[in-house]
Amino acid sequence: NQASPVEMVKEARLRGLDGIAITDHNSFKSWDSLKKLRFDDFVIIPGEEISTIQGHLLALGITEEIKPGQDVFETIDQIHQQGGISIAPHPFDLAKKGIKNLSRFADGIEVFNAMCLDKFANLRALKYAEKLNRPQVAGTDAHQKEWVGCGITKIDCDFDLDIVLKELISGNTRLKKRYVSVKDMTDWYLTRLNKNPSKAMTYIDKNHGFLKKALTKSLMKHSARDNIYSRGVVNSLSNISLAGSITHSFFVNYPKCLI
Repeated sequence: NQASPVEMVKEARLRGLDGIAITDHNSFKSWDSLKKLRFDDFVIIPGEEISTIQGHLLALGITEEIKPGQDVFETIDQIHQQGGISIAPHPFDLAKKGIKNLSRFADGIEVFNAMCLDKFANLRALKYAEKLNRPQVAGTDAHQKEWVGCGITKIDCDFDLDIVLKELISGNTRLKKRYVSVKDMTDWYLTRLNKNPSKAMTYIDKNHGFLKKALTKSLMKHSARDNIYSRGVVNSLSNISLAGSITHSFFVNYPKCLI
């Protein structure tokens, strides 16, 4: 279920975390409901996930919204002008738009994203960060509160936003990694598609190839039927889809890990 920013913070505290970064896509509105919250033992990092021309970029510690659709270098400059830091999320993920090798120009690289179930995208990000000696972070990319805490970046510092931002890119991070389950990913994906089926079908027809198109449409059809057979079909198709993603990522990303 879609959770509000305040609910995400509450969930993070319930799970024993010491802080959370809220980074909605191309929006900074969440901060309006969060900036009034004050804790002595918890840090809320204001942020935004920005769609640059070259791909997605996280802005942490900013004070106002940064518009999407700009060059990644211009976006990084604007983040720094606000006293924030830039993180390259899921840089080599095949489904989501990452900035790939341009991640070396960000202040840090997300080397573990809990939604990158193919795993080779994360491995390539890790090897890339290690090769260039870039700061590493982990993230959940939590689209619902149940996922909070899958990807955790650990640092040793006081509960102060400026100090936290500095430590995140110090290179002294420790990461805790747990992937979102295939079932949770499938449920979330189908919920999004079934919210507006006609819009979803238009998007699928425009952006997916024949096999993915057929697979997604079959998933949508059977997810609407509450019986044992259809639940089995959804489970099987989800695993087939994941197997396809893993295979694709293996051939695209794994060879780069060996360089």
